[in-house]
Amino acid sequence: MKSESPSPIQGPQPQTPILFLLLSSPTPRRVRPPPSNPSPASPPPPDVDPGLTTDPEAYSSGRGPNPAPPTISAKILSHLQPRQREVYRAIFAAGSSGMSVQDLRDATGLSTDTGHNQARSLVKLRVLKEVQDVHNRRRNLYMAIEFRPSDEVSGGTWYHEGRVDAGAIAAARRRCLALVKRLGAATADMIHEGVRRDDPGTGGKIADILRTMVLDKTLEEVSSTGEGEFAAVRRGAMSYREPGKQHPGGMMEGIPCGVCPMIDDCSPEGVISPSTCVYYQKWLELDF
Repeated sequence: MKSESPSPIQGPQPQTPILFLLLSSPTPRRVRPPPSNPSPASPPPPDVDPGLTTDPEAYSSGRGPNPAPPTISAKILSHLQPRQREVYRAIFAAGSSGMSVQDLRDATGLSTDTGHNQARSLVKLRVLKEVQDVHNRRRNLYMAIEFRPSDEVSGGTWYHEGRVDAGAIAAARRRCLALVKRLGAATADMIHEGVRRDDPGTGGKIADILRTMVLDKTLEEVSSTGEGEFAAVRRGAMSYREPGKQHPGGMMEGIPCGVCPMIDDCSPEGVISPSTCVYYQKWLELDF
C-alpha cells in the first residue's frame, strides 16, 4: 500500500520581517548628474569637428627648439556662435600669415562689415589678436593668439611693432665689424656663428646686415687667397674684411683653421664646418 506524502502544513505562514527585506534587497545606484562642462573624454558638440580636440594652451609656437604647431581648440569652438566659429576657423587656418578683412570676406562669403564685426568680437574674447602688416601700416591683420607673426608680416628680427628697429640693427653691425676686426677676414658663416653665440636671436638675418655694410663700404667682400689674413678661410671662399686693410698674419696665425688639415673640406653646409668645429668655437671664446 502506497504511503502518501505528507500534506503541507496548513495554516498561516510566517511572514519575513520587513527589516530583513530592506537589508537583503540591492541598494539602488545613484545616477550622477551630467557634468556642466564636458570632460576631455566627452564627445564634442555635433557642430564641432571631432578631430579638433587638442587644447592649444598645451602648445606654444615660440617655445622649444621644435615646437608643435598650434591646434584649433574644440573647447573654444564650442563656446562660439555659428558665425564667430566660421570666422575663427578661417583665421586660424591662415596661421602666422594672418588674414585681412578682405581675405576673410573671400574665404567665408560674409560681407566686409559682418566679417570685421565678428573678428572684433573674437578679439574681445581674446582668441584673436590684431597684427600690423609691416608692408602696409594702414592695414591690420587678424591672427589666432597661438601664432606668432611670420617674418613677411612682422618684418623679422629688424622690426619691432611694425617699425624698423634701428637699435637692433646698429648693435648687430657693431658685432659684425668687431668680429671681422678680430679675425682679419671671415666668411658669412664664420661671422654668423660668432654673432649667434652672443645673440642667438639675430643670427639668422646677419646676411642682410653684411650686405648693407658692403653697400656703405664699412666692409668689403673679397675672395680668399688662403694665405696671410685669409689663413682661416678656404681658398676661393667669399670673405669680408675692412676695406683697404692688409693684415700680415698676427692674430690669424693663432686660429686653428690655419693649420687644420681639413680646411679644404670645410664649408658652411658641409659635415665639416665652423658651426660644428669645437676648436673654432673654443677660439671664439678666447679673450684677446
